[in-house]
Amino acid sequence: MKPFREFLESIAFARLKPGAQTAPKGQLTWPGPLRGPVERLLSSPAPTDPLYLTNRTLGRKLISWSLIGIPCLILFGGIAITLSSLLDPPEAKPVKDLTAAEISAKLLPNMDKDFKLAPASDVQVLEISVDGTRLAGKVKNTSTREIAIAELVIDLTDSGGSAVGAVNLVVEKIPPSGTRNFEIPVKQRNAATALVREVTLR
Repeated sequence: MKPFREFLESIAFARLKPGAQTAPKGQLTWPGPLRGPVERLLSSPAPTDPLYLTNRTLGRKLISWSLIGIPCLILFGGIAITLSSLLDPPEAKPVKDLTAAEISAKLLPNMDKDFKLAPASDVQVLEISVDGTRLAGKVKNTSTREIAIAELVIDLTDSGGSAVGAVNLVVEKIPPSGTRNFEIPVKQRNAATALVREVTLR
């Protein structure tokens, strides 16, 4: 530990100790190894020609101008690129509207392509309701011919939506473009709603 302390003291108090060598006046000591080049740079003779800036060679003038011009060009180039549309994000492509077939293919990929809806019946149920133990309603003939017999299959549900049974009823002689009322008794006393499941014409 003592040798290390003596080494530090010799560095810190080098100039305070008697007999310590001092650098000659006018010489630099702080640059260390670079002292020689720095002294030569500082001790170079000042130019004596009052027009030395004008009398410089073309190469030296180009070097001086480039030291100012190149940073300015880089700065102006960066500003121009920022203000231009080069850094703008690419324009989004317009979204193509899907056709009905494409929408069906995405929503129902496993649906049979040969699936066809059944043609609309010539008899439509306009009104239907359950009142106590009776089922009543009205049908309409949408064709221009008389419907001799229309058989309806109706599902019955309670107030909670649970199925309680089904009934079949027959409506006869529906005039062309006309209507006919129907009413039948039902055994399901807790029936609250009637849903038409099927309409068959004879």
